[in-house]
Amino acid sequence: MRVLAKYLRKVLIIIMVPPLIYSILVLIGGLITVNRTSVQHGPIKIYLVQNGSHSDIIVPIQNETFNWENIILPEHFPANIKNAKYYSFGWGDREFYRTTPYWEDLKLKTAFNSLFLNTPSALHIRRLSKIDSEKIVEIEVNVEQYKKLTEYFLKHFQFESDKSLRPLNFHYSSNDVFYASKSSFHAFRTCNSWANNALKYSGLRSCLWTPFAWPLFWQHS
Repeated sequence: MRVLAKYLRKVLIIIMVPPLIYSILVLIGGLITVNRTSVQHGPIKIYLVQNGSHSDIIVPIQNETFNWENIILPEHFPANIKNAKYYSFGWGDREFYRTTPYWEDLKLKTAFNSLFLNTPSALHIRRLSKIDSEKIVEIEVNVEQYKKLTEYFLKHFQFESDKSLRPLNFHYSSNDVFYASKSSFHAFRTCNSWANNALKYSGLRSCLWTPFAWPLFWQHS
């Protein structure tokens, strides 16, 4: 019995320690602010939105700084929405995106692979005529900050040899499109850490690191 108890304690430690360390890192990374003194005031408005578990960044389709329709073509969407004003940028595990349009579609294998393996990723772009989200933060940025944000988005696309983008062969609706991304998804690089890194790269207020949405939104509350 003593041997069994000792064995069970070791198993329990092996099971409990990694989640505990991960939780501590989440807490520390979420509480440490990056770009704390950043001036977030300018002529361009971007929006940080979330659904409770996933964060997206919404930007104007075009302005004097950049025209996204030169890269993300309107014909890539199943339907061309009239009066569209914004593109919403999200990033995540490619297989998760493909097989899990709704949370009830989630399979254990998909969740395990996305968290514990270096899995291929994808960018999810939605074409919007208005911003409709319960959890939203408006952020004013200057031209240089917006250029950095644009640069961050562009460096994650997997371009063809002719510098064009080829859509992946699945959609959630008539107003969205998916593209292959260069980066890999795992427990330390999630959809929310991608959005957080986008703000950090642009010189905007952000967390040191977070795999979740709430610390990022807390930075802008």
